[in-house]
Amino acid sequence: MRIRLLSLLLLLIPCAFSLHAQEVIIKRSTVVEYYKDKPYYIHFVNQGETLAAIARVYNITEDEINAENPTAAKGLKADMVLRIPQKPDSAVPAAKVAKPEKKKDISPPDIKKTEQIKPAVNKDETSKPSVVKPDTGTPAGNKAQTKPSVIAIDQEKPAGNQKEQTKPAVARDSPAPASNQEYVLYMVKKQETLYGIAKRYNVTVDDILKANPGIEGLKEDTEIRIPAKKLPEKPAVIETPVPKAGKTEVAPDEIVVKTGETLYSIAKTYHTSVDDLIDLNPQLVGGLKAGMVLQLHKAAGKAEVKNNTPPVAEKEIIPLVPALSGRGYSPDNIKKTYQVALLLPFLLDDAGAALEAPADKDPAGFENFNYFQFYAGFMLAADSLEKLGLKARIHVMDAERLSDTLIIRQTLRKPGMDKINLMVGPVYASSFAIAARYAQKHECVIVNPLSHRENIVEGNPYVVKAQVSGSAIADKLTAFITNHYPSANIIAVRNDNKELKSLTDDFASGIRDELGKHNFKGSLQESNYSVDQIAGLTKKLKPGVKNIVIFFSNNKTTVPNFVSLLNPLAKSDDILLIGMDGWDELELETEFLVNLNYHQVTSGYIDYESEAVQQFTASFRAKYGAVPVPGKHAFLGFDIGWYFLTSMMWYGDQYVTCLPEHKGKGLQYHFDFPAASGGDGLQNQNITIVKLEDYKMVKVE
Repeated sequence: MRIRLLSLLLLLIPCAFSLHAQEVIIKRSTVVEYYKDKPYYIHFVNQGETLAAIARVYNITEDEINAENPTAAKGLKADMVLRIPQKPDSAVPAAKVAKPEKKKDISPPDIKKTEQIKPAVNKDETSKPSVVKPDTGTPAGNKAQTKPSVIAIDQEKPAGNQKEQTKPAVARDSPAPASNQEYVLYMVKKQETLYGIAKRYNVTVDDILKANPGIEGLKEDTEIRIPAKKLPEKPAVIETPVPKAGKTEVAPDEIVVKTGETLYSIAKTYHTSVDDLIDLNPQLVGGLKAGMVLQLHKAAGKAEVKNNTPPVAEKEIIPLVPALSGRGYSPDNIKKTYQVALLLPFLLDDAGAALEAPADKDPAGFENFNYFQFYAGFMLAADSLEKLGLKARIHVMDAERLSDTLIIRQTLRKPGMDKINLMVGPVYASSFAIAARYAQKHECVIVNPLSHRENIVEGNPYVVKAQVSGSAIADKLTAFITNHYPSANIIAVRNDNKELKSLTDDFASGIRDELGKHNFKGSLQESNYSVDQIAGLTKKLKPGVKNIVIFFSNNKTTVPNFVSLLNPLAKSDDILLIGMDGWDELELETEFLVNLNYHQVTSGYIDYESEAVQQFTASFRAKYGAVPVPGKHAFLGFDIGWYFLTSMMWYGDQYVTCLPEHKGKGLQYHFDFPAASGGDGLQNQNITIVKLEDYKMVKVE
């Protein structure tokens, strides 16, 4: 319709004045910014501009624009921001398009509302003074505050450079413009854009360009002028109070986007949706950029967070289903007091380094960070079950260090360790082997929460492996494809000959068995990515059928590269990509995954809309002043604690023999332990397949 309308307008050019239309020229942008060390024009789309016309102005192809701006292929909108690769200048005439005289108001909305609740987590902004009265107070989040407890280490890490946080904003020494306009000096952060800065300070890009003559592009640590005339009268970033020592502040309702984050990952982490983020943050029309400030929830959501929702009192987070009478169950079991040991690498000697780390240091970079979250989740499960009658003494021990088995040997020699009913950990292979032998000798159940190695259960009936086995994943994939896509062309891609070899072999063997039984009527092809690259896969795609591509890898570098190279093939072939457990923690382009009809096998699916997950999140935040992070084992700690502690409550000292009859449904992990044979331990077999639908992961089966 738009093309036909444009054609009609061009035919009626002689009547242009009678129709009150005017000619609009598409001009090449003067705004040049650097992204990944490459220069780009930042083009602001006006009403009536087309992709073809813009491409002609910049002397590039439409495909080149679409490659840098995936959303452009769906149609241009007024005020959309395009990133255009900079090429050598050439004599290209400006394109003209017809446009109504009365232009729709596309000025950005007032940002005072979001500025008034600017989070205290961004140190370099909270300390920023006004042009009239510099702020001399201590910046929020300054290390001079009382140190958080070890458990609260997951509190929102301040963004920015601490060295910049107390720098006052004074006028430049150079002469002011003729208008005697007042300015604020601003230090550009990594990958920031003029558009984003203009939005934040309620000015236009032209305002900033006029205030900084000769600017050719933004680079990190560049100091620029921002006109003060349009700043909010009372920017809340100046008035941010310093939290009182000893009092935990809840997480703010705004965040500063970090490099590598996506809308999907932000929505997942902060329990919201991509649609809500877009609705609340009009600046996202130009794409997500590092340094951008995002509002997370609507007004009602903010009030709920500020009220600091109290922890669950009498109502349990997961409904406690009474055990059926049978082997091992007795009402008297709940009257006993059980001994539980958490043997984890807390590395308390190194905890000070984590607490005193610079603001720009990611806490997840410290080895012990994940285990603090695990501990917090486990103890929250124990607290909830205590209200339901559980009697347990939980011994928390800093029991291991990588490549050092002396610590676990010393721990196991402590008085009372031979009376333990449940050990959780250690997690390192050498330490776990020692502890597993000790547990077998004293007939004590020992749970390995993280290992995927199947050999840890061999010959030891007291070992329980919480993570699913490769054979279970292979069986799930085989059943899913056979049931839903019985005529598909399967391309099983190995990263190399070693990574996930057993899983890949088991899957290929399972599909061949189904082919032999005629349950699967499609085809199976294999490719080695390290040898054949993407070209090897391309040759195996078949037209007119569903091509199911499974990449058996979790390599943090290879997987994103593979997905980006596979994405263009989705334009010509019907592709369904299946990823491995853990891909949700990798930095993958959401638009690429949408194009590839992305599915994933996972042992840890979280339904953030469920009441149980919302209760847990509120309780965790209220108790620890931190956010439970799925990838850092907070949910895993809770699920393991809830499942095994309830098992003891129901089945008593011999609960390990009853686990095959006791299937557990957790917040992130579900547990299904089929009976083992030959004196082996138990392995979890519960695996889920999810898919990306409407920018969120939903359960398929």
